[in-house]
Amino acid sequence: MLLSIEGVRFQSNVQEALHQAGNKSSVMGFEVKYMDGQKNDAIGQIREYLGDQMVPYLCAVNGAEGIYIQDLSRIEDNGQIEITVAYKLRPFVRFLPVGELLVQDRFLGHAWIGYCENPGNTGQTQEVYVYITKSGTKYHVQYNCTYLRVQTRAVNYDEIDSARNESGGKYNACRRCRPAKGGLVYITSDGSSYHGRSDCSALKRTVYMIPLCEAEGYGACSKCAG
Repeated sequence: MLLSIEGVRFQSNVQEALHQAGNKSSVMGFEVKYMDGQKNDAIGQIREYLGDQMVPYLCAVNGAEGIYIQDLSRIEDNGQIEITVAYKLRPFVRFLPVGELLVQDRFLGHAWIGYCENPGNTGQTQEVYVYITKSGTKYHVQYNCTYLRVQTRAVNYDEIDSARNESGGKYNACRRCRPAKGGLVYITSDGSSYHGRSDCSALKRTVYMIPLCEAEGYGACSKCAG
């Protein structure tokens, strides 16, 4: 029973990593196709997510090296996003007479590149999308705009009990990176956790993509849309 649960847990982690990487590739698709933007590093994102899990490769043959990931997306051609992950599972109790199981997971989607009315005509109409955040007041035309990145600051662990976020709340230890009780930790002004790594995957800002025509009330970002 325990062996089966561990196999299901690992496959669930792979599928979640695929889903997150595929969604991010979808969001960044408009910039890739129309603005010469940088393509999302889906392979690196998946490996980072899996590596951040507790005992990540317990039943995976050859550990991280046994995870084969391919990004077969063709955003520039037709907007298609396809990412595959292949790996083998085996019981972490090595003496059991159970063989290896080959598993293949796939994400198949389409980039958010808008739509064209009457695509056969030269007078195409392309919907333009922009990026906003929940509490922001500006819209951005580039997903990787520096103003969309989470701004962190480092504090000594001894100061964390007295530190407060902008809402007056305390910071709790991040469950994902499990910071040590000492040294430097990282916090954000609107967060509720402190982190042991400045690149912890939990330090991500939620970004929404909306049509430009719905961005009323938002000003243009001075850096990427000015």
